[in-house]
Amino acid sequence: MLSTLHIENIAVIEQAEISFGSGFNVLTGETGAGKSIVIDAISAILGERASREMIRTGAQKAFVSAIFTGVPELPWFAENQVPYEPELGISREIFADGKNSCRVGGKPVTVSTLRRLGVQLIQIHGQNDSQQLPNADRQRPRYHAQSRRCRSPCWPGCRAPSAQVPRCR
Repeated sequence: MLSTLHIENIAVIEQAEISFGSGFNVLTGETGAGKSIVIDAISAILGERASREMIRTGAQKAFVSAIFTGVPELPWFAENQVPYEPELGISREIFADGKNSCRVGGKPVTVSTLRRLGVQLIQIHGQNDSQQLPNADRQRPRYHAQSRRCRSPCWPGCRAPSAQVPRCR
């Protein structure tokens, strides 16, 4: 669970620290209140794309750190030689020249390595997520990935006989 988020020099935020409660957390507020900036900071700490344009005007770098508590012992830790701790610190610096510096538990990692961990730590849902539900191209991979008998080359993890799977588009 994300328990603390620290933000420095992102967009109009010079410095902010946000504490989250256990369970479900919701960001609400008026237009322009900074919800998107917080989401961008969380996304950056999860290894998503972060551009130098997000750096506050006049600053040389942006910095985001987070503390996650109750982290399960994921295979990611052994695969990346990062010591497992149930309370995990993650930080990321975004420099004006476009470079990034990411750390997990104090150990340097690449952005792509951080992204592989990030998808296992937290889920972010926006107001338009439900618009993807009627989209068949989004549904098919989910249905087939859940099928234990799927063997389609169209979707990884699918093991059903090809005759039972609709043609790939």
